[in-house]
Amino acid sequence: MHRKLFVAFNVLLVAAFVWSLAVDYKKDWRDIQAEYFKKTAAAYAEKAKSAKDPKEAETFNQLSKAALREPIMIRQIIAKDLNRIDRCITCHVGMDEFVNPTLTTPHKEHPFTGHPKLGEIVKNHTFQKYGCSVCHAGQGLATSVEAAHGKTENWEKPLAKGALLQASCAKCHMNFQSLKGAEMVAKGRDLFEKHGCIGCHSLHGVGGAVSVDLGNIADKPLERIAPFNLSLIKTKDGKPLPKDDWKLPAWIEAHLTNVPMSFIPNDPHAQYNKEPIAPSGMPDFTQEIKHEGADAITAYLLSMSEEENIPHKYHVIREAKPEPKFASAGDHGKFVFKKYGCAACHGLEGVAGRRNYNAMGAGQPALDDVKADKAKLHEAMAMGREPTLPDVLGTYTREELKKKIQDGVPGSQIAKYNPDGPTPPLYMPAWKDRIKGQELEDLITWLLSIAKKQESW
Repeated sequence: MHRKLFVAFNVLLVAAFVWSLAVDYKKDWRDIQAEYFKKTAAAYAEKAKSAKDPKEAETFNQLSKAALREPIMIRQIIAKDLNRIDRCITCHVGMDEFVNPTLTTPHKEHPFTGHPKLGEIVKNHTFQKYGCSVCHAGQGLATSVEAAHGKTENWEKPLAKGALLQASCAKCHMNFQSLKGAEMVAKGRDLFEKHGCIGCHSLHGVGGAVSVDLGNIADKPLERIAPFNLSLIKTKDGKPLPKDDWKLPAWIEAHLTNVPMSFIPNDPHAQYNKEPIAPSGMPDFTQEIKHEGADAITAYLLSMSEEENIPHKYHVIREAKPEPKFASAGDHGKFVFKKYGCAACHGLEGVAGRRNYNAMGAGQPALDDVKADKAKLHEAMAMGREPTLPDVLGTYTREELKKKIQDGVPGSQIAKYNPDGPTPPLYMPAWKDRIKGQELEDLITWLLSIAKKQESW
C-alpha cells in the first residue's frame, strides 16, 4: 500500500512539473520576442533587397540571419544602485543594448519599437544604470504583460503614462519646474499652490493642519483605501472606475475629477458610529480644475514618493528662488493669501466660500422641513459654506480681523445647520505662529480692499 502511494505521489509530482513547464512555455513574452526577431529579420532582408552595394546587401542579409538565430529567453537589467531587476526588455527587445546596440528599430508599434527619446532621455539615463521601472513604474520582475504593467490586484505601482510619467522626473530633479519634459508636474505644483491645497494639507509637515499630510501620499498602501470607496469613483466619461485601475494614482486624481464626498461619504447620520462623521471636507474642484489640471496635480503628488530609495548622487538640486518683489502692500497681501493656501476654504482670491458640510449656508431649507428625510437632510447639510470674504470682511475693524486670523476658528465654534449632525470638517486654524509681522499687516490690507462696503444706517 505504501509503495503504491509513493508511486502515485511521484507520478503526481512529475505531472505537476510537466504542467508548470507547459504553462511557463505558453507565456506571452515568448510569442512577443519571437515576433520581434521575425519582424527584424524581415526588415533587414528587405533592406538587403533594395541595397545597391553588394557588400551592404550582404551585411543586411547577415543581420537578418543573426536575428533569427537569437535565443528566446528572459532578458533583464540589473540596476545595482537602485536595487532593481527589470525584465521589461524581455518583451521590449528593441531596448536591449546587447541585442540592439543602436536602440533604434524599423518598427513603429509597441512593444517592438525603440525608445522614442534616445537623445533627450536615454543619453543621460542609460538603461544599465537606471533600468526601466524607476521611471515607468510597473512591476519590473514580471514576465506577463498585465503583471508587468501593474494591472494585477496586489501591485500598487501601475505603469505610468502621460503626465503621470513626469512624476518620475521630479523624484530626482529638484529643478523640475524649469526642466524640459517635466512641464506637467511643474504645472501640478503651480495648481497646487494656486488653489490653496497647502492651506488644508501639509507637505512633510509644512502647511495646513486641517487634513492629512500629502508629503507621503505617493507611498500610501492600498489596504488603507477601502474597496468600497474605489468602487464609487467615476472615470472621466462618467463610468465606474474599472477594477484594474483601483490603484493609488486613480485614488488621488479622483479627488479632483469627482466630488470627494460622493466617494468618501463617511457616516453623517451616525448609522455605524456613536458620533456622526461628516463626508470628505475637500471642496468640489471638478469645474475649477479640469482633467488636465487633475493629471498635473496627481503627477506632482506622486513625485514625492520616498519608497524608491534613490541614492543622493542621482539627485539634481534646484537653485534657490529669490523672494518676489511687490509694488504695493495690497499686492504683497494678495500673494500672502495664496502663499498660505487661504483659497482652499475661501475660494480663488476669496470670491466664494467653499462647501463646508453641516455649516450654515445660503439657501438651506428650515431644518424641521427636512430632518425626517435623510436624503433631503444630507442635501441641506451639503449646502453649508465657508464665509465668502467680501461679504463679511467689512463687518470687522482692522484689529478685529487681525485677532481673527491669529486665533482662528476651531471646528467646535462653527455654527451647525443641524445641531445633531457632524462637526463641519473645515475650520480656520490659528495663524499667529505663521502669518505675522509685515505679512500679516499686508494680508489685512488686501483683505479689507476686497470687502464690500457696508451700508450705513
